[in-house]
Amino acid sequence: MLKLIAIILVMIYVVIPLLRFLMKGYVITQVHKKMSEQDIRSKQASKARKEGTIDVDFVPPSASKTKTKPADDGDYVPYEEIKN
Repeated sequence: MLKLIAIILVMIYVVIPLLRFLMKGYVITQVHKKMSEQDIRSKQASKARKEGTIDVDFVPPSASKTKTKPADDGDYVPYEEIKN
């Protein structure tokens, strides 16, 4: 019975804080690693693009490439202005 109580106390006061300390260190190193990777990517992206440039992601096809006819807006009716 006394051994069981001693094992439980060791678990509570030694093993659990030790695991907490190790997990905190692991999480902190992973966060720093991801942040440094993100900094590297952002620096590379800013170097690749010059200031004042415009990037066009989509260029619509030109009218000569399409085989559709232009829309017929109707007949042209000539007119003359009448001055009073």
